[in-house]
Amino acid sequence: MREVHQDVRVLFVEEDAFDVVVAVYGGPDNICGSVRLTADDADHRARQLRLLHRWASESTPLTFVMSEDRVALVNDRALVERLLEPTN
Repeated sequence: MREVHQDVRVLFVEEDAFDVVVAVYGGPDNICGSVRLTADDADHRARQLRLLHRWASESTPLTFVMSEDRVALVNDRALVERLLEPTN
């Protein structure tokens, strides 16, 4: 089973050892909760933190996707914009 919630925002992000804790809220269903992401690689974790902090500070609307064993936050608008860029 998969849950999908659109127009979700990142409320805050914090680093906890090898984990990144992300609080999310909003969307038509008014969801509110937190997700703990684990990244053993320090460089990967730093990139995640930068991106998540940017999404939080810019109030970027995201799509929250959750399946049985995975969670993803997706910036659909950025993805569509990249797909629509002209290729020369």
